[in-house]
Amino acid sequence: MAEKSFVYETLLLFLDSYFICGDRETVLQMSTEDIYCIGVQGEAPAFNREEFDRLLRRHIAESSSAAVYEVNGYREKKISPGNWVCYSEIETYMDIDGEKLNLSWWGMTLGIQQVREEYKISLIHLSEMKNWAKRGEALRRLYPDGENPFIESLYRHLEESSRDSLTGLYNRQTGENLICQALDNGGEYIFLLMDIDNFKAVNDVYGHLKGDIMLKYVADKIRKSFRDTDVIFRLGGDEFVVFIYPCKNRQAIEKKLEKIMEDYDRNIQEEFPHISSALSWGGVFSEKKRTFTELYQRVDKIMYQVKRRGGKGYLIEED
Repeated sequence: MAEKSFVYETLLLFLDSYFICGDRETVLQMSTEDIYCIGVQGEAPAFNREEFDRLLRRHIAESSSAAVYEVNGYREKKISPGNWVCYSEIETYMDIDGEKLNLSWWGMTLGIQQVREEYKISLIHLSEMKNWAKRGEALRRLYPDGENPFIESLYRHLEESSRDSLTGLYNRQTGENLICQALDNGGEYIFLLMDIDNFKAVNDVYGHLKGDIMLKYVADKIRKSFRDTDVIFRLGGDEFVVFIYPCKNRQAIEKKLEKIMEDYDRNIQEEFPHISSALSWGGVFSEKKRTFTELYQRVDKIMYQVKRRGGKGYLIEED
């Protein structure tokens, strides 16, 4: 069982020493002389124990209080005699009034090396998995008055990092994260995928600046048509995703789509009279738990059914 291996136990000792105890000496004792560490909050990499110690002095000293952590998606592999590598996703939390609030979410790779009778860390690689929505919520609970200018700037950074720079909607990563969280909770939902028909013609005839204006118009129209609690994001290019959760009334959603398409037709005639363009929607109304990829692949096929019959419409399937 991987969770009972000495590699896994080494990982837990490192995490306890770093996150729970803030014990720099123990972390150092666990590392090899030529430890290589990269990815710690944008710092330059450390190539030996001395440089690694300088990293630890900054980060452990700046930690205001202990964090609780969870290990997910653990895997390990022996790569050569006396050398192993393990990967895990680490979520850290703080307990605020009995509620766990997420602070960070990391992908962590450790290299473990056998040195005589001990197992030491020879490599640490961290990649931050930016769950900005949860981190922003945690910071607002930790600093409710918002008077600290640094915290205010961090709020703005977290918010900007979760948004598509052109449309102001959520970006793909944030949108996927929020949808996955909702799917884990269960309940009825509608997953919609929308594509702008003949969008290339807008750029070709009117130029890319006008194309950007069209994307902003569509994003604003969709945003105003759905609830603040619904997840709306730009998937990429001229594709948008809308996730309505919870959803009890499919007919009400279809009326919204019809109104959006009518307004879009009117805008095209007024602002882009030399091209023909419309909106194509595909969707699923369900309560089944799926991954985001499974949902996207299914709804993409549904949307292209609409496109193959000429576009300018919607099709929502139920299961």
